[in-house]
Amino acid sequence: MSYHGIFASVVLITAIAAFLNERYLRLPKTIALTIISLMISIVITNLLRFNSGWALSIHNILSGIDFRKTVLDVMLGYLLFASSLRINVLNLRKHLYSIMYLSSLGVIISTLCTGFLLWFVSEAVHFPLSLPDCLIFGALISPTDPVAVNSVLGLAKNVPEETKAKITGEALFNDAAGILVLIILARIFYQNDGVNLTIGSISFMFVKEALGGIIGGLIVGHLTSQVLCKTEDQEVSILLTIASAGCGYILANTIHISGPITMVVAGLVVGSHLKKKKFSKKTSEYLANFWSLVDDLLNALLFVLIGLEMLTISIHYTTIIMGIIGIFIVMLARFSSVILPQSIYILFNYKKRSYNWPEVGMLCWGGIRGAISIALTIAITGVPSQLIAMTYFLVIFSILIQGSSLKWVVEKLYQGQQKHN
Repeated sequence: MSYHGIFASVVLITAIAAFLNERYLRLPKTIALTIISLMISIVITNLLRFNSGWALSIHNILSGIDFRKTVLDVMLGYLLFASSLRINVLNLRKHLYSIMYLSSLGVIISTLCTGFLLWFVSEAVHFPLSLPDCLIFGALISPTDPVAVNSVLGLAKNVPEETKAKITGEALFNDAAGILVLIILARIFYQNDGVNLTIGSISFMFVKEALGGIIGGLIVGHLTSQVLCKTEDQEVSILLTIASAGCGYILANTIHISGPITMVVAGLVVGSHLKKKKFSKKTSEYLANFWSLVDDLLNALLFVLIGLEMLTISIHYTTIIMGIIGIFIVMLARFSSVILPQSIYILFNYKKRSYNWPEVGMLCWGGIRGAISIALTIAITGVPSQLIAMTYFLVIFSILIQGSSLKWVVEKLYQGQQKHN
């Protein structure tokens, strides 16, 4: 089937799922869309066992989706731009230090903890995963997904603004660190291209990706903002931002700087001009409404794609058992990545001598994994099929269980503070 046919099929499923949820289920939209598309995948998979011709046709249509290209090459740039455009930049600035260590040092700690713990368990139960495989898995699953985090965090109304800023800011920035760690590990363990990676070359890669992405985002954001200041036309302002998000992301990846960071910074720059009312009133209204709609629509499509991706993944009972074990490992690694940097900060900061345990709990449970982890798993050549299935299992758990229980967790964590207030 053509790409247009596949796109139309996904949009149709998304529209039907959204209608059923709005009319009957009344669940949080992201969770409902994932559940419905997941159920469709399960039904089609089971019907294929009875040699159902129409089920095979539907399977061929939906399994024709290139998940990696759709998410990483097309949707991610627009999603990050839309999400960062709506962020309160002042809150990010107040907690920039916490966001930076969570999205850099935190990812590295989580990668190492997840990798070594999973390898230890695999060795103990004789599951066929090597240490390189486990470290690759750690890099894939450690970054929190900004799309999933922003979608699910909206369900929790009582989270303090500073905690929201940290979780959202970390999710926006930690993709770059996770992708960079993943690229380095993949080159070391899988590609064997003869390139001798040293600490110096790795550091240069990190600086080039991160710093280049920041500079690129500042340039794209400021150029776009300067042009937007000079127009009041609805179509022109919208086309300019679409072009900036699309072309800026492609250009960043072409010159080998971080595309995600470029889009986040560009969105923050344009968003700061928007909130400071440097554009005309009409332009501001058009942009805010348009990118809010784009964010919601792409989110809906993405969560349906997550559910439908099950059609292409083989999950066996042994993988499910390892996936359940992996949940505990990933949560423990997440706790370590949050608490260790804070411990270092407290050690050198005499004004702060205690942990904010409700915030620690929110950072751990609110760190939702999403489609980016699945897309990265599929993108890396050499990743064992067991890791792809485990990643999918963990992402589904993260969206459905962590996402649906987040509101209850918030109420429990901040119950005493709410009574006091």
